[in-house]
Amino acid sequence: MNLIKRTTIFCVIIFAFNTAFAQKDKGFVTLKGQLKNFSNQVEVEDLSEFQYLLPPTAERIIVPDANGNFSIRFKASSPNYYRLGRNSMYLSPGDNLEVFIDKSNPKLASFKGLGAEANIYMQGTPFPKGGSYLEAGRLIKDTPEETIAAIEAAAAARKKELDVVAKISPEFRRLETARIKADLINSLYSMRSYGPMKKKAKTDGTVYTADDYVKAYEARVKELNQDFADASFMKMTVYRDIADEVVKQEGKADQVQLIKDWYKTDALVREMQKHSDKQELSLFVPKIAAIQTPLYSNAAKQMLQNLMAFGKNDPAVDFTAIDLAGKPVKLSSLKGKVIYVDLWATWCGPCMQEMPYFEKLKEKYKNNPNVAFVSLSIDDGPEVWKKSVKDRNAAGIQWQINRSKLDAYNIVGIPRVLLFDKTFKVADMNAPAPSEAATIKLIDELLQI
Repeated sequence: MNLIKRTTIFCVIIFAFNTAFAQKDKGFVTLKGQLKNFSNQVEVEDLSEFQYLLPPTAERIIVPDANGNFSIRFKASSPNYYRLGRNSMYLSPGDNLEVFIDKSNPKLASFKGLGAEANIYMQGTPFPKGGSYLEAGRLIKDTPEETIAAIEAAAAARKKELDVVAKISPEFRRLETARIKADLINSLYSMRSYGPMKKKAKTDGTVYTADDYVKAYEARVKELNQDFADASFMKMTVYRDIADEVVKQEGKADQVQLIKDWYKTDALVREMQKHSDKQELSLFVPKIAAIQTPLYSNAAKQMLQNLMAFGKNDPAVDFTAIDLAGKPVKLSSLKGKVIYVDLWATWCGPCMQEMPYFEKLKEKYKNNPNVAFVSLSIDDGPEVWKKSVKDRNAAGIQWQINRSKLDAYNIVGIPRVLLFDKTFKVADMNAPAPSEAATIKLIDELLQI
């Protein structure tokens, strides 16, 4: 066999191998690289409209090594938005990326490989909860009108950045063009809170009120909201933050209905998650059936099934946390006592507001050996947790855990309290907070059993 034929056959084999590998990986996303300033378990979070509608999953959990190196491959049936640390990402089936992400600084992230271009662009995504282009108020100017001009300029600059990005899909470009508009609208809405907070005043001493900012932006927002109702944009967090106002303007009836159905489902799921009694949960069945959009009603059904599978009066699902000495500790080590578990994190303002009440609660029962109060932090790492405990001079049982280890308890938001009776059964999956009057009554009732 001559050299040309051998080379041709070799190339055909390589092509066939690559094609087969590409087909095999078509429905998956592969990420590898290094993470910095993360905990020992990290989730690639779904940011789509189903982020909180579906039960939690452990399919996209990363366990990096001591140096932060990791590799993960997970199913992806279609392109979607995700979050890794504070970096928003857009991942499509077949993407194969080498990444570096520093949780402390999203702008230091790097991406190489198939799908890199979209994610390099995503580094500049503004934070909706920070007022998007307002950057937590840093863009507030001396007057409402000047602030609006600055916001419009920031949106225009972002559009220029998108226009020059190559090697991205038409769908990603369409979605990101909509995101720029949604961030612009969100920024204008956010003027109402950030404007007065920053107290920017004219040279004559004028201080603008929230109403002054509303009057300045309401005509522009109404114009931007016109014909902007598109349910496909709901996969973006910022659009979900403003869509309830968008649908108040004219729009296609089917798109408006889809968006309204999402809000209805979201509210229903949040309400379901407040209950642990299975009889109470069963009352949500007809409410879910009333949701017109099958995708949303099916998601709510899955969440209901998940909640019904475990709840009040069921044996507790044990978990392992770490104590201040770094030693593993099990919840079951407290079996035989009424166990009050206060879930919190240093970044949760309402949680920290409950701390003085939690300390008073512990003090009330300090001489009762039949009740245990567990302060359980879900902070990403032990450093900030330990510092908070030290700064507050908090005593008693102080534990820390990765939220992914609490899947059975469906921890979506905090503050949250788990309550267990002396037989190690669930008494309440959403028990009253330390500041609530019902707390003492409920603990006393369990102590009598």
